[in-house]
Formats: sequence, structure tokens, C-alpha cells
Amino acid sequence: MQFKKVWDVAVVGAGPAGSTASYHLAEHDLEVLLLDQERFPRFKPCGGALSKKVKKFLPLDFDVLKGNEIYGAYFSFKGQETFRIEADNFIAKLIHREIFDQLLLEKAVRGGACFVGGERIIGVQKERNLMRLTSHRGEIYLARIVIGADGPRGITTRYMNPEHSEAMGVAIEEEMEIEPERNLRYVFLDFGRFPWGYGWVFPKEGLSSVGCGAILERKRIPLKGEFDQMKGGFGFLPEKANRRKGWLLPYFGEFSYRRAEEKMLLVGDAARFMDPFLGEGIYYALASATFAAESVLKFVEKRVSLRETYLSLVQREIMNELKHAARMAEFIYPKLWLGFKALKRSHQLGFLYMDVMSGLLPYSAFNKRLFHAIKEAGQQKLKRMLSK
Repeated sequence: MQFKKVWDVAVVGAGPAGSTASYHLAEHDLEVLLLDQERFPRFKPCGGALSKKVKKFLPLDFDVLKGNEIYGAYFSFKGQETFRIEADNFIAKLIHREIFDQLLLEKAVRGGACFVGGERIIGVQKERNLMRLTSHRGEIYLARIVIGADGPRGITTRYMNPEHSEAMGVAIEEEMEIEPERNLRYVFLDFGRFPWGYGWVFPKEGLSSVGCGAILERKRIPLKGEFDQMKGGFGFLPEKANRRKGWLLPYFGEFSYRRAEEKMLLVGDAARFMDPFLGEGIYYALASATFAAESVLKFVEKRVSLRETYLSLVQREIMNELKHAARMAEFIYPKLWLGFKALKRSHQLGFLYMDVMSGLLPYSAFNKRLFHAIKEAGQQKLKRMLSK
């Protein structure tokens, strides 16, 4: 069977980025087809941390969205030297991705998008002035524009970047039942085991997320073994998990990568928009999806360049910030033990870290204040040495 209909926009991938883009386009009366290889609701491994800055782009009411509010974090280095930093206000809301993604998808469908689940796209090609998508079942979908939201190794990513081979990360996550009497106000972050990454326990109402992420191309390690050792250091975790799953992390760096052309845009993980220091991805998925929708609407209404409009928006609002995050990762991760000790000793640095986690402080400002704090700490240490 072949679809003869020509869609204004076909969106591949119905995660937060795909559903958000579909919603914004459909509410402006464009005919939008949203495709995903999974049927929803579906299990999605993810820490599910929503920082406050997502309010700017979230097409849902953040304040009424169900989730556990976090007020601080416990930090450890290979399970040792644990300390806690607490903020005055909550820094993030921990949500279950299965529920969150379903809400966004329903929002897109109510807005007018047509959703087809269980449809894996295996082919992308240009056909005159249209884009042609072929599914694993032989279905043909034609669209004037395609938005790729199918992850760091999806078909749209491979179509735009067929020879791309830059660093890719890996994450493992399990869902666990933590005792309901345990305090849910803090996350647990463990450093030192995972190259260019960390392990976490994100307590949620119901099943909690326990996981780790690492950029394995930087250093080869037995990731599963290190993950199991990390879990053993948290005495409150149960022995068995409800389910475990791994996924790829799209490391962002200053390398050549195509995110836009005149008939296709990449958003979210497909565009490699993930914070390389903290690992946050949901905010950048929502932001890039919103910019993609704005770019398509300007193209339809004013016939301006789709590619140039989108790249201009993401350069100013996303890529500049992620470049600062990448520089922070390049500075901190090679000497992580020193960074951990500095974080433990400096209350000022700890509060800066909390502000970045909450989204209240951009990396550009964080970097400046961090180096100032390090310089000040060094001067104080020098004064103590000279006074002896």
C-alpha cells in the first residue's frame, strides 16, 4: 500500500522533540504526519530531570506537571567522601518519561497532527520537490519537509551525516523500587567510575531511575561491571531491578555536523543537542523543536531559507551555550578528582553548580564565576602557605 497524500511536514520520531515540533506546526493548520517505530505509551530509559528553564519551551503546564521536586544532591567519588549540597528552592522536577512523552504526544494529536506508531522508517530520499520516506512495511510517505527527531543513530541522522564518526556515549538505566519512607528531596551523583560521565540515583514517586552515562570512546571500561559496583555502594537500593536498558548518548562537540538543509531539519538527540557536561537533553529537545517549527512556518509564510533560519536560531540559543558546556567538560573531566575536591570544599562553587542544574545560570556565566572562584581559592591557599 502507498500513501498518495503529500504532507506539509513529516516528523520522524515521537519523543519530546518530535511531538513538540508536531504540535506547534499542527496548531498553525499545517498537515503534519508524526511517525515512530514504537507504539505509545512505551518505556523510555531516562533520568527524566526537567530543569526550570524548560518552561520557556514546554507546551505543557510545568507547574502542574506531576513529578518529584529535587532540592539538592549527594555527591560521591567512587562511592567515597560523600557530601550534600542543598538549594533554597527546588532545582529540577523528576518525571517518568513514559508518562511525559505520552502527554506531549497527546497534545500534538489533539492539535491536529496525525500519528502513526509501529512504523520504522528505513529509507529517506529526495523525489523532485518532495521528500520520500519508506517504512519497514513498504509504506511510502511523501512530505514537503521532514523533521528528524529519531535519535543519534536514526535514519534521518544517517541520511544527513552518512560518514559521521565522532564520539558517542552510552548510558545504562534501571528502574527500581526505593523504600517510600526514604527522603525524595535529593539526587545521588557518583563520579570517577565512568569516563566523561557519572552515575546517578534519581528518586521518583513510584519507580526510581538508577543509571550511568559515559563517553566510552575516551576510555574503554567494563561499563556494566562499574555500574553494578556503583549500585552496591548505595545501601538503600534493592538487589533486583524491574527493568534495565541501554541507549546512546549524542555527545556534542565542536566538529562538523549537518543539522539542516532546505528540505530537512534535525532536532533533539538527532542534532546531537545534549549537554556534554551534565548530560541534559530534554530542554534542548524542546528548544530545537520549537525553533524547527518556527523555521518551517517562516518558510511557508515568507519563503525564506529554511536552513538558514533554523541554523541562526539554534546557533544563538543552543549551540553557543553547548559550546560553553563542552569547554567545561574538557576542563573538568580530565582532572575530575581535583574538581570533586574543589566542589566539596567550596560552598560558592556548590551553589553555582546547583544554579546550572536548575537552569537559572547559563554556562557562559558559570564558566566565568567558576574560574573566579578557583582563582580566589588559590589565592587564599597561597596566603595560608605564606603565613606559616
